Amino acid sequence: LAQGRFWPLWRRAFQVAMAQGALAFVASACCGVFAFVMLFSWASLSGIEMALRYNHVLRTVDPLVLDTPGLKFVGPFSTLIRYPKTLQTMAYSREDRDLLDGRTKDGLPLVLGVTFQYQLQSKGLYHLYRRYERNIGDYVNLFRLVGIHIVTEAATNYTAYEFFNEKQKIALKMQAKLNEYFKTHLFADVNSLQINEDDLPEAFDSTIKLAASTKQKRIQMEQQREAKKVEFATAIIVAAAQANVTVQNATGQVHQIFAQGRADAAIISTYVDAEVQAYGAVKEALGSSPGEILDFIWYDSLGGGGVGSNTAQGKGVNMLVGVNPSAYISENKG
Repeated sequence: LAQGRFWPLWRRAFQVAMAQGALAFVASACCGVFAFVMLFSWASLSGIEMALRYNHVLRTVDPLVLDTPGLKFVGPFSTLIRYPKTLQTMAYSREDRDLLDGRTKDGLPLVLGVTFQYQLQSKGLYHLYRRYERNIGDYVNLFRLVGIHIVTEAATNYTAYEFFNEKQKIALKMQAKLNEYFKTHLFADVNSLQINEDDLPEAFDSTIKLAASTKQKRIQMEQQREAKKVEFATAIIVAAAQANVTVQNATGQVHQIFAQGRADAAIISTYVDAEVQAYGAVKEALGSSPGEILDFIWYDSLGGGGVGSNTAQGKGVNMLVGVNPSAYISENKG
């Protein structure tokens, strides 16, 4: 009887305990699921990346671009679609077997190897994804095709000779054209472009090289001609200077000769005046006639006399008046 009375109480207590245990289990399970979801709702972003947040349940993309590095809360059932924030290189090269075939303005076939660097715009990343991304990374193939079209079309604006001589100038113009289109339609900037190869027909290339060699030789000859002009002009200047020196020396010599001549003339004049005075004094002292004084002057000249004569030279020689002037009598005192 007692057992029959307490059995319903035990049964109810057991049911209550079972209900509380189930509730605790469900609560624990919910907490675990929530913790698991919260754990995988975070993602890290590096400094060279930017990203869009994609929700796998709703299949939507958040237009807000994440472009700062660090740990990001993306929410449950969401991941990041990552894009590079740094410069990327697009190459058309022989190694990749995708050289560009085109033609020059003058119709010659042209094979181009080109490399350009582009950078995605963070403000246009969402539009890039919406317009061109069926699969992640499809924009790269699009950029490649657009680059081929623009570069080969731009090549038709230049002659083969311009490609040979003005490659850098052409590269800058191609880069400007690519940048204009990419910035307007593809939400990217093209920062630089290089023309690595520009293969023209062999015959044209040989002719151009020959022309360039001939032009270089002509330039060298012109430079040599200019150098010779400078050399000759210098020689003329030196010759003119030397001529001036010669003229100055000659002028100096002329003045020297004139001065010496004037001095000699003055000496001779003085000498003659002295002799005139001396012979005049002799004439007055002797009372000689002009003829006699002339004879005296004659014999005196033959004897080496005169105002400036050296008496030592005529020492020991006497002259007799009235005797033939060619007859000399030597006086030997020894």
